Amino acid sequence: MIRKTIKLFLFAALGLVLSGCPPGDPYPEFPVDEVEGYKPVYATDAEASIEFQEARPLKKPGKIYVYGKYLLVNEQSQGIHVIDNTDPSAPKPVGFLRVYGNVDMAVRNNVLYVDHIGDLVALQITDLNNIQEISRISSWSNDLPPADDSALEWERRGRYFECVDPEKGKVIGWILTTLKKPECYR
Repeated sequence: MIRKTIKLFLFAALGLVLSGCPPGDPYPEFPVDEVEGYKPVYATDAEASIEFQEARPLKKPGKIYVYGKYLLVNEQSQGIHVIDNTDPSAPKPVGFLRVYGNVDMAVRNNVLYVDHIGDLVALQITDLNNIQEISRISSWSNDLPPADDSALEWERRGRYFECVDPEKGKVIGWILTTLKKPECYR
């Protein structure tokens, strides 16, 4: 009885494993000529550094965080808008904290924690005119910045893209363009 049960279990397990393998190659053939796809935008370490700049208009706002009298508004993959919200009926832009690749943020004890091109960075923000990096965990995440507003569509459909070359610097964004003989697909 036990042998029959074991054989039945093994047969069912084998059938389950084999049914999980789709026939054929799941990746498309790469085009010989040109195709629409994404090209990475690179920056050197200096160009990709965190920097407090003049205020700029909101283009693709993301998450909002309240810090004292300030609103911190994420600009997807670009940085954080700092807005004085002392008078909620008339908020005033204070500046823009350029943090390439930024998606998430949190504040605790006057320390702003941000993701920055794969690193987790802690910034002392007691004085917004003199923001200091106090800690960094490198390679916190291997995620690349999203391609654009249609990043979720890219995930669903798949896209050709120019393979990332670490020798050129850090990837801070993507441009939809015509690619010649791309070697990468996702």
